[in-house]
Amino acid sequence: MAGFEEQYRSCLHEYAAGGGELALGRAYELGRRALAEQKSLVDMASLHHQAVLDLVRRTENEKHLEQALRASAEFLAECLSPYEMAHRGFQDAVKALRQLNETLEEEIKRIAYAVHDEAGQLLVAVHLALAEVALELPEPQQAQFARIKEMLNQVEKHLRRYSHELRPTILDDLGWIPAIRFLAEGISKRADLPIYIDATVSGRLPNTIETTLYRIVQEALTNAVKHAKASNVRIRAWREELVLCCSIRDDGGGFDSSQAHAAPGRKGLGLIAMQERVSAIGGTLHIESRPGMGTELSIRLPLEADHASSNRTRG
Repeated sequence: MAGFEEQYRSCLHEYAAGGGELALGRAYELGRRALAEQKSLVDMASLHHQAVLDLVRRTENEKHLEQALRASAEFLAECLSPYEMAHRGFQDAVKALRQLNETLEEEIKRIAYAVHDEAGQLLVAVHLALAEVALELPEPQQAQFARIKEMLNQVEKHLRRYSHELRPTILDDLGWIPAIRFLAEGISKRADLPIYIDATVSGRLPNTIETTLYRIVQEALTNAVKHAKASNVRIRAWREELVLCCSIRDDGGGFDSSQAHAAPGRKGLGLIAMQERVSAIGGTLHIESRPGMGTELSIRLPLEADHASSNRTRG
């Protein structure tokens, strides 16, 4: 850091002394280097402040002081331009990611409805056709058709469940809290896993936010069942002023959260997808886990005033 500070101070003095475009170009290169070294804007502001103080101390008269201060402002603006470009790039990436998620959700909704409606209608037609054939068969083969009918009933049951979990209509009709209750009930029965939900928020949120929250809970519960082998899962949702908070905690095997994003495999990809979904709607996701100590996902989502007022905490 000391070497960088000295170089910054030197380049600033050079530009203030009339270094022109060449010295200003060095400010841009310093900005790129600072960004690559992950120096924060607070670090840069502090560094610039110290460099300006040094510049002011060396300035002899008021006229030169005004010129030096003007030059220092230009130098700082040029130095921070890589940060501005990176910020714009991040905003563009977030916008593209949000649009991608919305497109994927629309496709998921289309598939879910197709499975529920079109496949359901086809199975009804198969049931009717088998019933007509069964009427003309002798008694021993009637029993075989009964077994086939039962298998078809099981297929219909699974398709209905898959379509509901792909995109439950309750999510669109009633919101994300009823939807995760419905989801948790189904997973709890199939996996014999107690899932406790404590939600002290009410009201609706924009569709994109509700879908994101539902998908994160869905992925977390899938991980708790398939990977963590948890015995209990607890989901909490509450509001802190203009922030919506949600946590999903399990008592399963856990993992090294510091290595989660670097690890290959389904779990690593799932955690990355969750992080990206939350980032796309302006929230944060914190993952805390250690081997043998379970896992907790904490979501914090800033709300606009009108959304927060419709999500007042219930007494």
